[in-house]
Amino acid sequence: MSWQPVGSLWARLPRELGDAVRPRIPAIAGQCVDAVAAEIGECAEVFSDSDARAAAVELTRRGIERAIDRVGVPELLQNDLLADFRDQGRLAFRQGLSREAAQAAFRVSSRVLWRSIVTAGRRLRLSGDVLYGAAECLFGDVVEVTMALTEGYNAAQAEATGPAEQRARLFRLLTGGAGYTQADVGALAVAIGWRIPARITAVVFTAAPGAPAFPSGLLPSAVPADLVSDAPGALVACPEADLGGLRELPSGWSATVGVPVPVAQAGESFRIARRASELAQRGMITTVGPVLWCEEHITTLLLLADEFLLDRLAGETLEPLSGLAPRQHHELAATLLTQVQTRGSAPEIARQLAVHPQTVRARLRRLTELFGERLDDPDQRLRIELALRAERLRPADV
Repeated sequence: MSWQPVGSLWARLPRELGDAVRPRIPAIAGQCVDAVAAEIGECAEVFSDSDARAAAVELTRRGIERAIDRVGVPELLQNDLLADFRDQGRLAFRQGLSREAAQAAFRVSSRVLWRSIVTAGRRLRLSGDVLYGAAECLFGDVVEVTMALTEGYNAAQAEATGPAEQRARLFRLLTGGAGYTQADVGALAVAIGWRIPARITAVVFTAAPGAPAFPSGLLPSAVPADLVSDAPGALVACPEADLGGLRELPSGWSATVGVPVPVAQAGESFRIARRASELAQRGMITTVGPVLWCEEHITTLLLLADEFLLDRLAGETLEPLSGLAPRQHHELAATLLTQVQTRGSAPEIARQLAVHPQTVRARLRRLTELFGERLDDPDQRLRIELALRAERLRPADV
């Protein structure tokens, strides 16, 4: 809902209603603050200070006054009302209130104001439709003003922390999945000078024991990055340009670059990068140099996405090979994988394996004895290929 329609609703109310409420605005403001203190523990503690309570009453009075000024006045948008509530959001942060408490305080105040409007409307013998219209106005204000309060609160919160913490908080918000708002992200992005892109890529950094500290200045200053947590990383819009400095990673450090995703899915890119980094450390993904690019290993990442299920698949599918000696297992597995992949003849398989065709024919006969009709079933061949490819990727002691 935009501000214009809410302002139009207030303009439809009879001006006499606003005239009746206006003299009581100071008293209503005091009642609002008292109700907030009674219902919200955080606010009660803050308003126990007389100066803080007086400031809250004055801010509430101004807000109510601006709202009532819209009654019966066409085209009076009063965008400065939203500016006032952004300031209230900033004040709430500085007073130590939570964002939720600031939002709840406005809802409580709106309820108190509604009761006063109803009382005035009944004295004027206004119809139920008019009072319903006033309730609709207040509901619209709750939506708009809550957003303004949140924007102000988030801006003050972002300004209160240093650049490194702002970058880290934004990184954690975006990679943590659900639980953040666009206002949260927007305020921090503005604070660090980062323009939110359409797509984003996560990067995970890993340090070997004894590695030096992560070099400052290696990443652009205006990107979300958390380099002090247990899973240090960054989010970049253009890996090729933003990560040029990774060529200068010091000895002992490695970087794993995730896949590009919409900003809302940054957590998925981070998860994939962490998984690839883990597999690389276990020797299941190999790369040249200190930077691993996940897009070059999508098949491997997919194949090793769920090792529990992979173990179940391998245990069932490759059971006929389980009793063989290691060398025979290796030779038959290599022949079987080539056969299910290519469906080639013995000479063709022999050329790929660099062995004699007669050796391949003997192995194929043995495989037919072990696997039987499964070698002629397309679904079974696919299961066998997946299990064998995974077996090749995983170290023998896994």
